[in-house]
Amino acid sequence: MEIIQFVSALRQEAQVLGDYHAVRTMCSRRLATLRKRLGRQTSKSKKYAPQPPLTAEEIAQEPKFVHLYLYSSERAWAHAMQMKSLLADDATAASAAMRSHLVSRLHKAQSYAVQLCALLGDPASGAVDNDVLEANAYAASLRGSEAFEKSHWEDSIKAFSISKIIYSALLSSSKNEIYKDQLTSTVDPSIRYSAYQLQLPRNMDVATISRQHFPRQDERIVKAVEALDTKALSDPAAEALEEGGAGAVVTSVTWRSRTAPVEDADISVALTAAQAAELAYLPLQKDNPSSTEAFDGTLLAWQEVVDAAKKTIDEQTAEGVSMGDPKMQNLQLIWTLVNYSLICWRIARNRVMVEGIAQGGKRKNKRGGEEVRVKKLGHLKEEVALYDAILQSLEQVYNLPGVAADEPFTSELDSKKAHFSALKCSTIARSHAILSNRTNALALFVRALSYITSSPPIPQPTTTPQSHNGLEITPAESQSLRSTLENEVARFRALAEMDLITTKSAKTAGKGAGTLVEKLDQYPEGKIDLENGIVQWPPKVAPVPVKPVFLDVAFNFIEYPGDGAPRAVTDKKMEEGGKEKEGKKGGFLGSLWGR
Repeated sequence: MEIIQFVSALRQEAQVLGDYHAVRTMCSRRLATLRKRLGRQTSKSKKYAPQPPLTAEEIAQEPKFVHLYLYSSERAWAHAMQMKSLLADDATAASAAMRSHLVSRLHKAQSYAVQLCALLGDPASGAVDNDVLEANAYAASLRGSEAFEKSHWEDSIKAFSISKIIYSALLSSSKNEIYKDQLTSTVDPSIRYSAYQLQLPRNMDVATISRQHFPRQDERIVKAVEALDTKALSDPAAEALEEGGAGAVVTSVTWRSRTAPVEDADISVALTAAQAAELAYLPLQKDNPSSTEAFDGTLLAWQEVVDAAKKTIDEQTAEGVSMGDPKMQNLQLIWTLVNYSLICWRIARNRVMVEGIAQGGKRKNKRGGEEVRVKKLGHLKEEVALYDAILQSLEQVYNLPGVAADEPFTSELDSKKAHFSALKCSTIARSHAILSNRTNALALFVRALSYITSSPPIPQPTTTPQSHNGLEITPAESQSLRSTLENEVARFRALAEMDLITTKSAKTAGKGAGTLVEKLDQYPEGKIDLENGIVQWPPKVAPVPVKPVFLDVAFNFIEYPGDGAPRAVTDKKMEEGGKEKEGKKGGFLGSLWGR
């Protein structure tokens, strides 16, 4: 029956129209037309005779009866949205009566959806499980919107959790973007805001909140959801804890061979949740190694630990506890550990994004052309931004308590910083190479190689917790990068030299290889070139460009060999009345000279 697709198309038309009153009018017009076609129009007799309610058998015979409920529900929803826009645009109109009217319209919309759910839940309707799930998700979203407007946050979360679980299960099975749009546009933001109003822990993501508040009384809905996605109602963190055996509460932490007890309950609970999130990350990362969504839960969990540690330190400082107190020293060690773990996960996420960009560029950029060139430059620009973020994260590690005094650790950080600086510099060099700036590319590759050669070697990685794998760089990776940069330096040094020779040849060809007297208008760079001499001797016969007027003048004064005596016309001959030979004619401008 495609209930969600039908509703989504209606709401897209609402966005195009931009006026909910027009949407309401459109729904009324279509509803009247549909009632007339299906024989459910209002009686025109003097005495009103209400239509009998629809049955499941009628829906089985004609599925378009479902559209009667959908149009009615959407008409009431559009009316509610119209009043909501008025309340948002005009503060003076924000009266209790209009707010109450808005809630009543939403209640009417969800009542039509509930009636539709009851009809489709009857086996006589012939509806499949997907139709039942879509109808329940639609009704739950309207019920959640009503509770949201009434500020009943608990009811809002319960209602939207049904929509969240059902839409997620449908999305995982069908990969239809319509369900994703419903989640991102309405469901997820509403759950987040309701959770904020209820002051739920920030380390709980939307999926976890939805699983906790999803009602499991309706067995048909639960079975249909699990048939689409077996893990829709299961907690991956809890499963990871059961498989990994990490269910115990964290009571102590170890940082660089130093162990500190975790005495604060909030920090202990947050650390336990962070370890559970790390264990839940592993199966997600195996399914899709290039996806960054798997990092979201872990980053959020470690951010919660950082917030809990900062809160505890601020409380101790406010109470006047000195920095030399053992309790404060333990808190500082915990602060360093949790911040370093959070930074490592951020760096790991950025590194995965860099790999994804590089792989995407290799897949797509198979054909040449200016468009592909621009795409390559765009990908390299994104990589440079990610390397900048990694280097900024490394700078934050230096500022953590106790890091500056740990020389082996700072030396290791210097090596890793040089490694990422070399990657960033080589990425910029590749962009210059694409633009055919080979000299700039050579300089950048040399700079990248200097980062590697001037830094201490990266030590062998030690056994570290899962949190610390984001900064893991093996000596083999470092050596491979060094070999690559050495090869690139050699290659671009040769290319730059070839460009220099080509440029010199072009300049020489442009200036010509003539004698010095022929190049007096050219300023010599360096020594004066006398290889071809000062003048050409013996001189070569060469054409001399002149203007036609000079040829006309010369015609009267020049005699050619074999014509006997010179025939130059002079003023004396003209006075003596000398005449020119017959057949000799004046030039183009002869009349100007008295001929």
